[in-house]
Amino acid sequence: MEHLLQNWRNFLLVALRTSCLLAFWPVWDSRLIPGQVRVFSLLVISLALTPVVAPFLPEFPTAWPAFLILATQEFLLGLSLGLLVRFLLAGAQLAGHLLSTQMGFGLVTLIDPQSRDQATVVADLFLFLAVVVFLASDGHHFLLRLLVLSFQEVPVGSAFFLPGNLLGAMPGYGALMYKLAVMLAAPVLAALFLAQLAMGLVARAVPQIQVMILGFPLTIALGLLFLFLTLTMVGPLLVENFASLRTPLHQVLQAWRG
Repeated sequence: MEHLLQNWRNFLLVALRTSCLLAFWPVWDSRLIPGQVRVFSLLVISLALTPVVAPFLPEFPTAWPAFLILATQEFLLGLSLGLLVRFLLAGAQLAGHLLSTQMGFGLVTLIDPQSRDQATVVADLFLFLAVVVFLASDGHHFLLRLLVLSFQEVPVGSAFFLPGNLLGAMPGYGALMYKLAVMLAAPVLAALFLAQLAMGLVARAVPQIQVMILGFPLTIALGLLFLFLTLTMVGPLLVENFASLRTPLHQVLQAWRG
């Protein structure tokens, strides 16, 4: 009986960390996935990990204040690891927003069921493409391995609330979002800029041409054309950025370990 009770306590500790990490990681945090699927995957992963990481688990806290402190630490750990992955996905979505605004789709906004916010068609396209590339490049397998490694590097209950070196490194990690957005949107933005410059020269040379009327459909057509031509480069660029994310994720674990 005591053995079963200890296994149950270990399962609760593993489920606590697993839920805090999966809550901020892509695919699992999507509102498009039914809650039953997310809960079932959480239970299955926790059940599979419990005998593997049992030697690294502490005693289950018996007092509510100790458990609340433990839950807060695990939440902050999951948030810091999940933000890095979310930065890249947000960078892809930001690139779509920039292109939509320049192409003339800025006025056509939809309600995104995942974020419950206004999102453009091109932004959703880039976001879904980034998620597909993330899954195709086995990013979810790496995150599961990182979950197992976290029990060894940062045992449950041993983490600090907010490591100082982690707070100093987060702004640099946040720059990855803007860097990826510029890299994805730069070719199409350059083509649209040249198109706008050409239309300005035409309007200056031939004032009779209604550039405002012709420019709107021409900008959309050129934007879609160059977007189609550059989509083949988006996949390798996302794969490269997701691969380079492994080092910062390990650095975050090192920061939590102290």
